[in-house]
Amino acid sequence: MDPANLTMSAVAAELGVSPSALYRWVADREALLDLVGITMVERIMPASEARSDNWQEWLTEFAYNVRREFAAVPGFAVRILTGPHRQSAHAPLNQAGVQAFTAAGAAPDYAQQCWYAFSIAVLGWTAAEHAGTLPGPIPMDFDVLLRILLCGMNLQPEEPGP
Repeated sequence: MDPANLTMSAVAAELGVSPSALYRWVADREALLDLVGITMVERIMPASEARSDNWQEWLTEFAYNVRREFAAVPGFAVRILTGPHRQSAHAPLNQAGVQAFTAAGAAPDYAQQCWYAFSIAVLGWTAAEHAGTLPGPIPMDFDVLLRILLCGMNLQPEEPGP
């Protein structure tokens, strides 16, 4: 069910319970979507920790996990990119993503920027893929995106020009 169309009544009906029973477990629609977000983060997080010898594999696993899990909840990638969500639910994933770029040799502040760029690119691709809006007349290849992000990325910021 697309999060934009999600209602407490629809979820209750899908679960076979009354809306009042659902409200005993969650306060409102936003709290329900927060729980979905927490569950998504748990499913997306790679099993191992990123290290200097596996950071690319860690990020690749993250990217494929995002694609797989968000395919099960169409519209949620757009919500994560543009909508409200609690930072506390995503803090462990953010910390692990920054660790991957730090393990690759990036300074902590730059690693944070690399993580944002990488995760936004993966989420954006996933959202466009689900919406059927990937551009171009030729089929788009997710592996190309990952190769560009992982191999074409400079892990040191460029010096400002004159």
